[in-house]
Order: sequence, then structure tokens, then C-alpha cells
Amino acid sequence: MPFCELHIPVDSNTSEANLSKILISCFDLRYDRVVLCQTDNLRAPTSNSTSGSSKKKKQKLNETEDKPSASSWTCPKPYIARIPDLIIQRCRQTNRHFRVYSRLNVIVHDNQSLHYLKRAEVQQHFDIISLQPASRDILLYLLNSTTVQHELLVLDPSDPELLPFPTRLMRAAAERGITFELIYSNALRDTFERRNLLAFGRLLATNAFKRGQSIVLSSNAANPLQIRSPYDLMEIVQLFGFNEEISKKILHENPMNVLARSFSRKKTVQGTVWLDTATNETDKIEQMTVKPFVATETIAL
Repeated sequence: MPFCELHIPVDSNTSEANLSKILISCFDLRYDRVVLCQTDNLRAPTSNSTSGSSKKKKQKLNETEDKPSASSWTCPKPYIARIPDLIIQRCRQTNRHFRVYSRLNVIVHDNQSLHYLKRAEVQQHFDIISLQPASRDILLYLLNSTTVQHELLVLDPSDPELLPFPTRLMRAAAERGITFELIYSNALRDTFERRNLLAFGRLLATNAFKRGQSIVLSSNAANPLQIRSPYDLMEIVQLFGFNEEISKKILHENPMNVLARSFSRKKTVQGTVWLDTATNETDKIEQMTVKPFVATETIAL
């Protein structure tokens, strides 16, 4: 059964040599799906001060009419990574399938700038879209909001202010297809972070999701030493209070469901019709091919 690593951080400063080591380490640890994640902050424009005469405000407005807004958010371009030759060679020898996906993780600081995430470039350029609340108030707003399509909601254990969890709102969000992600890399090197991770996991296991649904674990590993194998993560999940069967579900089924929902967001219309472009060889005209969207097990993820 394939395992997924949903959070490998990348940015413009990421070296190809270091990323190749991380990908090879993921391959050796039996991960067959790796998601490269780019993180960006999303803030609303700062409002002008109310003090001052109206003439000065009019002058400022006239001066900034022809200038682009400095506070407008621009979507980053997807990171293009090359699969190492060693992985390609081993896949040919063992008939394994290794795939790399793109992801955009947006740290949301307020609810006034979420309209930027509705753009087509955001929804179509990235395989997975995740939101990370910067405060508890933003967490409550994101759980109630249905305006932005995303697959993951990041619960960073390094932010204990998110506790206690609003269990009813989290269950309602899970029914809409939202999965909650816990990051474990910080817990490997700090006892305080380790205590927070156990507290987050136990609250999710006892109050919100007793059957392990809508929970995934990711590494956010900047080097190969911060990655653990899926079987090691199963033991960590059992510390939350889950049994062995549910821990396998959290490490295998839940991440694959995230990839299936991301495919549905990009390639289908409300999960019922699969739209694809086909080129007619005789007329050289691009046509839209409409196919019925069947079960997620038929998707080559």
C-alpha cells in the first residue's frame, strides 16, 4: 500500500542537492507520494489612519491611482523539482511508482484577504491547497467558511493558543472534505513541542475524531534526519489513543483521500463530471471532452 508524505518545505532558496537527499530518504522509507510545499503569508491591506483632513486623503488617492497596490497578494509559482536519477533507476528495477505533487500552504492572518485564494491561478496551479490559521479566531472563521476550496487545515502544535478545539465545527468541516494536519518534526528535537503534539493528538482522538477520520501526520522536514518512516508514525499515532487499525488508516487512507479530493477540485465539476481537453488530429482543434467521474479508486494518484 502506498504511503504519502504531504509536507516537504521548498522555497526559492532550496538547493537541488538537499532536496534530492530528502526525496531519496522518503523513497527509502517507503513513501511513494511526496508533496513539495511552499508557504506564504496572507495579510489584508493596512487601513489608513482616520486623522487628517479630507484634502490630504484625496491627494493620496490621486497619487496612488496609477500605482499598483503594494499590499496585494501575488500567488507564488509552483516549485519545479527533478526526481533524482537514483529513484528513477530503483523504480525501474522494482516496478514502484514514485510521484511528486505541489502544494501551497497559506498562513492566514485575517479573514479580509481570503478572496485572493479564489483566483484560477491558485486553484489550478497547485495540486493541494492548505490553510494555516495564525490565531484561534482565524481558526474559528476558517471552520465556518465555505468560500475557499482547500483540502488541508494545518494545526501547528507549536501554537498552543489553538486549544481547546471546537469539536463540533471541526466535525462539520470534516464532513465537507477538510482534513486536519499535524506536524511532527518539531516534536523530535524539543520536549515542549513533543508535549504539545501529544496534547493535540489526544484531543483529536478523544473529542473530535475517535475513528481517526480526517487526520494526517506530516513532517515539514528540512533535512532527511527529520523524516520518520510510516511504521514509526503508526507508533506515534497509537500514543494519541488510537489502535493499530486506525493508525494504519491515518497513515495510508487519509492522505490518499486528500489527493483524491484535490484531483476532484482541479479536474471535475462538483465531483460529478470529469473535464479534459482533447486535440483532434485531423482538424487540429482543441475540444472539451466530458467524461463521467467514477469512484476515486480509479484515479491514478
